[in-house]
Amino acid sequence: MKKIKVKSPAKLNLTLEVTKKLPSGFHELRSVMLKTENLFDKIELIFDENKNGIEIICNIPAVPIDEKNICWKIAERFFKKTGKSVGLRIFIEKNIPLSAGMAGGSSNGAAVILTLNTHFKNILSQRELIDIAAEVGKDIPFFISNSRAALICGMGEKIKEIKSFPKLNILVINPAGEISTPWAYSELDKDLLFMNNPKRKNLSAKFVKNSSNLNEMSRCLYNDFSIVAKKKYPISETLEKALISFGAIGVSLTGKGPTVFGIFETKRDVLRAREILQKYYPQFFIEIA
Repeated sequence: MKKIKVKSPAKLNLTLEVTKKLPSGFHELRSVMLKTENLFDKIELIFDENKNGIEIICNIPAVPIDEKNICWKIAERFFKKTGKSVGLRIFIEKNIPLSAGMAGGSSNGAAVILTLNTHFKNILSQRELIDIAAEVGKDIPFFISNSRAALICGMGEKIKEIKSFPKLNILVINPAGEISTPWAYSELDKDLLFMNNPKRKNLSAKFVKNSSNLNEMSRCLYNDFSIVAKKKYPISETLEKALISFGAIGVSLTGKGPTVFGIFETKRDVLRAREILQKYYPQFFIEIA
């Protein structure tokens, strides 16, 4: 048996624009995504050449451990695409909050398919891996890419790396809540009446243009899902104000929410804000990303 351990980072949407609803019911988007440096799940894969099948074990009972799990889905597709087979046991240690807009499940899926490809001597190209990933989830291709930060378009499959992206001091707060993807898009379809208008400004391109300047970048944070997330979790708006009150120079929602984050000028500032806000909201997930 062979064991491989990998880290599976969260992601933050520094911008997120839902630009089109397709006849299929899916949506096109523009987003600037960033992989977190300090917030990640841990994945261990155990390969048994004498067996077949997939087994998943997780430290969080709410995470499915059958074919509903993204890791299971993407491993199945990898085996089908390559014709390979092996007994695969996947241990998932979750540190990223569930259904919180930080794509923990998608990141786990990317970690699994990348590790499978490494185990089988890079049998698939990165393009083939991304094509498989796009069938399972919009956020997975970004985690497969080598980019720390990138402009994402289409249905998540178009990835343009933002080179020399600065290191950021970010504090994330999840208000002990979850938002399902189907519900979020359903609500957005009702509320975002201007979604398909081609005259909408490209706010993600504007962010990229200003990404070398911390203060200008922070003013360019944007997320369409703020409309629906704050309707379900009004506390999200309060938390954004709290982040600003204790030094954040820019705040926004990540993914479909309800997690919010703030960008701070210095590490000292973000550490101080975390200490203060953990006292006010001990029941919430508050961590440096």
